[in-house]
Amino acid sequence: MNSQDGNQQSLLSRLAQLEAENKTLQEEISHLRSFQQLASKRFEERLAFEEGYKESAARFQTIFEQSILGNKIIADDLRIIKVNQALQTMLGYNAEDLVGTRVLEYVHPNHVKPWRELQQRLWKEKISSFGIETCLIRKDSSSFPCRVTSILFTEGEHTLGYTILEDISERKLVEVKLKKLYESQEILIHTVAHDLKNPIHIIKTLSSFLKKDMDAFQEIDEQKKFRSLTHLEMIETSCEKAYSIIKDLLLIGEIELGKQPLEKENIEMKSFIEPLLRPFQLAAKEKGIGIHIDFSSEPVYAQINRDKFTRVIENLLSNAIKFTSNGGQVTVRSKKESQRVLLQVSDTGIGIPDSIQSNVFQKFTKAKRRGTEGEATTGLGLYIVKQIVELHKGNIWLESKENIGTSFYIELV
Repeated sequence: MNSQDGNQQSLLSRLAQLEAENKTLQEEISHLRSFQQLASKRFEERLAFEEGYKESAARFQTIFEQSILGNKIIADDLRIIKVNQALQTMLGYNAEDLVGTRVLEYVHPNHVKPWRELQQRLWKEKISSFGIETCLIRKDSSSFPCRVTSILFTEGEHTLGYTILEDISERKLVEVKLKKLYESQEILIHTVAHDLKNPIHIIKTLSSFLKKDMDAFQEIDEQKKFRSLTHLEMIETSCEKAYSIIKDLLLIGEIELGKQPLEKENIEMKSFIEPLLRPFQLAAKEKGIGIHIDFSSEPVYAQINRDKFTRVIENLLSNAIKFTSNGGQVTVRSKKESQRVLLQVSDTGIGIPDSIQSNVFQKFTKAKRRGTEGEATTGLGLYIVKQIVELHKGNIWLESKENIGTSFYIELV
C-alpha cells in the first residue's frame, strides 16, 4: 500500500469517527431540547401552581377576615398566631392582645377540662377534628355560650390548628324559651286532663245509674225506653274513650316531665302477663281471634315497673286485636337470650305498610288507622309503649308485612 492510499484510509476513518461523534452530539442536543421542554413545562406548571396557591391563599384570607364567625389559627404550642375581626369583637380584645396567648385563657373555668382534653386528642392523637359547646369569657368579664370546631392543617413544614367559634347565645335563649314553653304546655295538658278526669267519671257513673233506673220503669214506652238506653250507652262509650285519652295524656305528661323516679322490681314474666290477657279474651272472641302464649319452660325474670309495663302489654294486645280480622291469631312470647329478656307480641293481621312503619311510634302519629272493624285509635298507644320501654333502658322495634301480620319486639336488660 502506497502512502496515498494510507492517507485516504486514515481520512475515511476520521470521517467515520466524526460522523459518529456528530450523531452522538445530535442525540445529546435532542435530549437537551426534550429536557428543556420538560423543564419549561414544569416551570410553567410551577408558576401556575404558585399562582393558584396565591389565589387560594387570597380567597382564604378574604373568608378568614370577613367571616361573621370568630376564626383563629394556633401553633402546635397552642398559642394564637392569627385572629379575625369577628373574634376580636366577640371577646372584646384587639388582635395584639390575643396573638401569643392561649384560647383556654378565655374559657370559663367550668369548661376548661373537656376542651383541654379534646385539644390534646387533636394534637397528640391527630384526630381529624373536634366540636364542642363551651363558655367563653369576654374582656368585660361577661360570659357567653359558644360552639367551637377545630381542625388540623399543614402549611409548609408546620402543623397548625384552625378554629371556628360561633356565639350561640341567641340559640340557647330560644332553647330555654322552647323548653319552658314545652313544660308549660305539658303542665297545662296534664292539669286539664286531670281536671276533666273526675267529671267524666261522674258522667259515666250517673249514666249507668240512669240505665238501671230505665230498666226499673216499666210504664215507659218501650220505643222511648230503647232510644233513651241507646243514648245512655253512647254517653258511656264516649266517656270511656275520653277517659282513655285522658289516662294516656296523664301518663305521657308524667313520663315526659320525668318527675317520678321509676321504681322497678324483679318480676316473673309469665305470671305477670297471663292475668293481663284475660280482659282481652272477650274482645278477641267477638272478632273470632285466638290468643296464644308461648313462654320458655324456665322462668324468665325482668326488672320492670309493674304499673307502667302493664300499659305496654295492654297497648300492644289492644293493637294486635284491633288490626286482626276474624280467624286470625295473636301470640305473646317471652324468653331469655343471654343476659336479656325478649318479649314478642305478634298477630296475623293486616300488617303495617312500609311507608308508615317509621312513624308508628310518634306522638299523635299520622300513621294511625282504624281497626279491621272500624275501631278508633288516638295515635298515642305506641308512643306510650316506646316511652315506657326506653324509660326501662330497653329497645323496641317491629317487623311487619301487609296482609301477613306484625310483630313487636321488646328487649330488656
